[in-house]
Order: sequence, then structure tokens, then C-alpha cells
Amino acid sequence: MSLHIVTGSDDNYVPGVLVLLASVNFHNPGARFTVLDLGISPENRARLDRLGERLGARVDRVEVPVDVFDHVPVRRAHLTRGTFLRLLIPELLPADDRVVYMDCDMVVLGDLSLLADVELGEQLVAAVRSPGNRDNKVNAGLLVMNLPRWRAEDMGRRCLARFVSDEKPVLNGDEATLNLMARGRIVFLPPGFNLFAFSGFYPTPAALPPDVRVVHYVVDRKPWRLRTEMDRLWWFHARRIADLLPPPRPLPLRARLSQLNRARRKAMGLWLGRRKYRARREVARAMEEGIVEPYLARWAAAATQGAPAISAR
Repeated sequence: MSLHIVTGSDDNYVPGVLVLLASVNFHNPGARFTVLDLGISPENRARLDRLGERLGARVDRVEVPVDVFDHVPVRRAHLTRGTFLRLLIPELLPADDRVVYMDCDMVVLGDLSLLADVELGEQLVAAVRSPGNRDNKVNAGLLVMNLPRWRAEDMGRRCLARFVSDEKPVLNGDEATLNLMARGRIVFLPPGFNLFAFSGFYPTPAALPPDVRVVHYVVDRKPWRLRTEMDRLWWFHARRIADLLPPPRPLPLRARLSQLNRARRKAMGLWLGRRKYRARREVARAMEEGIVEPYLARWAAAATQGAPAISAR
């Protein structure tokens, strides 16, 4: 079965979209792509077109009205309305039976063919359990979607209706709503298909999954905006398409202050010998030594600025 990757973005997340597509293609050269466009500028649309030409890949773009989610509340600071785009996929892509939805703050490190072949049956999605979760809840950043079942059960509309309902408000975006609506109908994927690039989600190095295929820069830790854990993986693929990336935008004062405060808390926690911060340091070191450095060493020949696009399974 062919691999069809779908992602979505407004104009602020275009660097993530470009690098996601480049990293998927690097390891999965036969993949096709669809970008759900929630207000991408003409300049950045042209960048997407040029990337598709360079990679020799099919990159379709589906425009979505920018006001389509105006009625939907955003209850978490790190979320944007673009997160709800995945709920529109069954109707926006009526000819498809299966797609792999991926958040645009991900980078791919390996072969994704398992996602094209995983048996779904009557289940709604396949996804990875959220790290540390004991209730079988999944992260919605990567979803293998059984589109015929979604359409037959009107699941996208029902999820949105449940989320905007005043009865028992759902706080954690459409992810929590999806977990609620799809409970018992989820195929669980190996954890290496959605590794969070934040040491705070893993209690010890032993909790890190083997065979990492996808790294996810969760919450506000976007590597094109600021330094963060495992960001060298993202920049490896970003440098391969550096001429296509939009100019960096200045980091807002609030974000800079938040970053400084985070660094201050970390330094103070380590100085005081607090267990939480020591554990995070150990996990962060394991991420670098066990995942980042081996990957970069393997592909060092392609890491130079302006290197031509290449593919590798």
C-alpha cells in the first residue's frame, strides 16, 4: 500500500512543514504528500511547490478557509486552531481510504512503510500511546486514519461537536476528544513512531523506545524558533533545504522570557540536586548519545549546507 502523508499548517508553521516533508522523503522516497493550507502565504506556497519539484515528490495542497474553526475555542496556550485540521481529512480527501496524518513539528528518522501496511479492520485509527500514560490514551500527532470508517460514522463532525459542547468541556484540544470518541477502537503502534523530544516525559533512559522512526517537538519546543532537545535532528534536514526555508521570525518577548525562566529553573533544580532535574538530565543525555549522535554520524555525508536532496531507506 502506498504511503500518503497529510499535514496541515498556517503560515507560522511552514518551516516545520518543509522539513517534515524533506525528512519523510529522505527515508521514504515513494511517499506522496498533502498539505492542508490554513492561510499559508503565496511566498510560502511557492516554497512548497519548489520543494516538491526538488524531491521529485507529489505535493498537493488543499486550501481550507481561515475562519473554518472560528467557533472552536482554544483552551491550551500551546495549541492553535490548526490542530483541528486533521478532523477535516475524511471530507477533504474523499478519494482516499487511508492516510497518515503527521503534525508539522515532527522529523522522520526512518522507514515508515509499517504505517501503510498496519491492519486497521474496523478500528478508527492507529497511533502511539502517550509516554507515561496508563489509560491507553494516544498522542494525535501521528494518526493512521481509517477514512471509510470515519466517513461512515461522521467521526470528524462528532469530535468537533463534542469538543465545543459546554457539557463537560474537553481541555486538551481535539486529542483528548479523539481519545474519548475512539476509545476501544485504536490500534497501538510501536512507541518509536512518536518519540517526544522532551526529556521530562520519560522517567529514566530505560523508558526511551528502541528503533526511533519519528521525533515530535511537542508543546512550544519548536526547533525553528528556539534551541531545544534533539533539535540537531531537525536542523540536519533543514540544512539540506536551507535555501527554501522562509526567513526566521523574531522570537516574541514573552517567548524569550519563558525560555530564560525555564533555563533558570533547570539550573536551580540541578544545583539543589532535585531528583526531577537530575532524571531529566540523564534522559536528555541518553537521547543525544543513543539517538541523535548515531543518526547524525550515519548520515554525516549529507549534512553540509546546500547538499542536494538525496533519499535513503
